[in-house]
Amino acid sequence: MAEDELEERRQAELEFVSSAYAPEEAWCSTTQKEANLLVHRRLQLTNGKDDALLEVVLTLTMTSGYPAVAPLEISFTLEPGGSAQLIKAAFNGMPQMVAGCTEVARSLVGEEALFAVLSHAEEWIAEQWPQFCTTAAATSSTTATTADPSHNSNVLGRRLIYSHHIISKVKRANLKDLASHYQLTGYVKIGWPGLIIIEGPEHHCQYFYDDIKQWAWKYLVVRGEQQEKGNNLDALRKFDQFWEVSDMSMVADHCRQVGLESLFRTSMKVYDNNNKSNGEAGDHGEEEEEQPYGALVWVDHMNNGKSYRKWLRKTSTDTGAMMLVKQCYPNHDFSKRPTILVALVGERTAVQDFMKRWRTSRVDVDSKGKPCLERKMTVLHEGILVDSTGSVGNVDWDTASSEDHINVSQEQLLGLMAQFENPEWDQACESLLAVSSEKA
Repeated sequence: MAEDELEERRQAELEFVSSAYAPEEAWCSTTQKEANLLVHRRLQLTNGKDDALLEVVLTLTMTSGYPAVAPLEISFTLEPGGSAQLIKAAFNGMPQMVAGCTEVARSLVGEEALFAVLSHAEEWIAEQWPQFCTTAAATSSTTATTADPSHNSNVLGRRLIYSHHIISKVKRANLKDLASHYQLTGYVKIGWPGLIIIEGPEHHCQYFYDDIKQWAWKYLVVRGEQQEKGNNLDALRKFDQFWEVSDMSMVADHCRQVGLESLFRTSMKVYDNNNKSNGEAGDHGEEEEEQPYGALVWVDHMNNGKSYRKWLRKTSTDTGAMMLVKQCYPNHDFSKRPTILVALVGERTAVQDFMKRWRTSRVDVDSKGKPCLERKMTVLHEGILVDSTGSVGNVDWDTASSEDHINVSQEQLLGLMAQFENPEWDQACESLLAVSSEKA
């Protein structure tokens, strides 16, 4: 489909927004780098009991491939203000709403999805939001009786929270927002494993953990904690802001420099008398701390590339395995057959489930246009990816399988493989590209 036709379809949806909503309810903008169109919809969340109000802005991004081959991309931000209870409910509930909107958007690839996504958001607020308000009110009441601020207002608390992994950009943004809301400083180390270190008023540390443990995690547990009394809590802080990093050594070095090495060592289950693991909810016994598992696959060809990649993206969502799909044309000659690579990363069971479905599903069409199994894919490497530096968390998974970013140069493909810091993948990619260049 021609770009001017796509632009006409996008503009028609923007006109719908302008006519359906007041300027303060919905508006449009563009990103500076990619010149993507953004639609912002302000939603109002209440607790249904009083005048308390929290405003949330839902952002729908139209990339250059929308609506023909790419779905709307959806995110949200909380506006300043709102009660602590409403903010707690929003952090717990909004990811579910975004996930539902994303599912609607993906199901409508090829069609205009703006109205359907906005309708789903409004239906979710009417039907699902009240239960999150009720849950937030109940947990706030319970927490208030167990962590009364009047009893520890002069206590600085610290927590080291261990997670199986932290990858989701939505979750990472929510962690930053929640830390800011509770005036906490520290670190979030993304990738495998995930690590969160927070410090601030003791009761705020407890509130923070009570909130995030309700989110979807494979594994989340407080490994260590400290309390320190003082009249000026800010003077006791060892961190001046809340950082996101991907390198575990940065966290270790900082903790060592400020005298918190013993707290950091609890991430490895090494304890001394100044730190304790409290086995809070979320620690469902000692679970195997897995490294990410991956599979690098060469696909000989895709006769119906659009449909094939749509199946790959859907299976990625269904199994929970993250996916990267790229194709590289030799010497930028688009008349030649491209080299197609698919990378899968996630839990071992998720990747293996993906591979099983891939081998047994009719993912492409044959020369006669009939659905067929994939018979010409080669697994170049499959196994554990040692992620000691959080390299997997650095991959831009939001664009890794996007239809707008399928084609890459040889240099770009090698650069993407290098991000995984896996020698087997680097070598396999280099060898494959070398053979492709010789044939060209």
